[in-house]
Amino acid sequence: MTTTAPRLLQVRRSVRVTPRMVRVTLGGEELAGFSGSGPDRRIKMFFPVPGQERPAVPRASTGGPVWPAGEPRPVIRTYTVRRFDPQAGELDVDFVLHEGHGPAAAWARDAKPGAWVGVSEPGGRYEPDPTADFHVVIGDETALPAVATVLEALPEGVPALAVLEVADAAEEQELPGKAEITWVHRGDAAPGAPLAEAVRSATFPDGRGQVWLSGESGCVRDLRKHLIDERGFDRRAVYATGYWRAR
Repeated sequence: MTTTAPRLLQVRRSVRVTPRMVRVTLGGEELAGFSGSGPDRRIKMFFPVPGQERPAVPRASTGGPVWPAGEPRPVIRTYTVRRFDPQAGELDVDFVLHEGHGPAAAWARDAKPGAWVGVSEPGGRYEPDPTADFHVVIGDETALPAVATVLEALPEGVPALAVLEVADAAEEQELPGKAEITWVHRGDAAPGAPLAEAVRSATFPDGRGQVWLSGESGCVRDLRKHLIDERGFDRRAVYATGYWRAR
């Protein structure tokens, strides 16, 4: 089986969505044929290390990726496609700017038009269940780009609610769709604690529901258990992914 080489793209522009989130728009000839449409489409991003203009990316081969000899490996992180517009040839990726920025967030914070980055083919297994009686979407700020694409994909006319944790009111943002959204402000609390409390106290519609859940790994694990063991969700109806781990 032949792997697919990452695409080398360039920054077109960047904007601050909120004080702690920046949206970077990428483009380039290698974006042609990209299959980034749909909910929760995840990509690996390859960031240049100091001294590089472009990140080193592997070429495809039947034996797996082959890295260029003599070049330092890039920083690789997983992100979610926020928007893909094949007509405009643009790909948006949102980055949370945590305190003590990691290398990916630091790159996004400082990225100027023309800066290079590598992007893998997108993957993702989540699809809204068209037979569910209701949908629940749960996440923190790291999940918001995926949350937006999930909300866009939910079926019309089916009850949906979202419970979302952010640092404070300034981090709330406009989201698509018609879900009933509850914003939870973390403040000085431990990451995930306010979100877990809000989910446990939430009232869900009657019937058979489907849940999309992402955020801090410990919180996601505990909430998945709550949803299955205490709320009675079928485990196959709870799509849960830990994005990061609190120290």
